[in-house]
Amino acid sequence: MTYQEAYDQLVDLIDDIESEATPLDELPGKIRQATDLIAYCQQRLRAVEGDFQEAVSRIKTG
Repeated sequence: MTYQEAYDQLVDLIDDIESEATPLDELPGKIRQATDLIAYCQQRLRAVEGDFQEAVSRIKTG
């Protein structure tokens, strides 16, 4: 899964949760899915940040 796919799924889940049309019994599962997607997106962002920092360090040390 790409970051963009995860982000898009997260946005859809949040829309469902906030719409008040989602049955109460479905909320825990949707919240768990959202939590998993948030963790995945955070992990991907940290990885990209690490790659960026490494590239900057290489440029500085030349």
